[in-house]
Amino acid sequence: MIKATFVYRDKDLKSLTVKGHANSAPYGEDLVCAAISAIVVGGLNAYTDDPSIYEAKVEEGNVELLVKGKQSIHDQIVNETIESQIKDVAASYPKHVTLERKKEE
Repeated sequence: MIKATFVYRDKDLKSLTVKGHANSAPYGEDLVCAAISAIVVGGLNAYTDDPSIYEAKVEEGNVELLVKGKQSIHDQIVNETIESQIKDVAASYPKHVTLERKKEE
């Protein structure tokens, strides 16, 4: 299962973690995994802010993003787009993808 976790402080994204594999089809044929990968990596590539405010780690089955500064409105929209798209995939494939939205404590 893929688990996506968005952590916000007020309206500001603080971190995004996407872990696991969908296991909805054999390796190399898993369209759910491919969709989530495309959404997340495409979203990360769409950020336009100073790269020094982001700390990203991308490995097979694991993406971790830490936001260390104030994001522009453009990048906030990218956050919303990533979250919305993952939410749509999770709604269609609830046995393979979950999305959690947390408030930073």
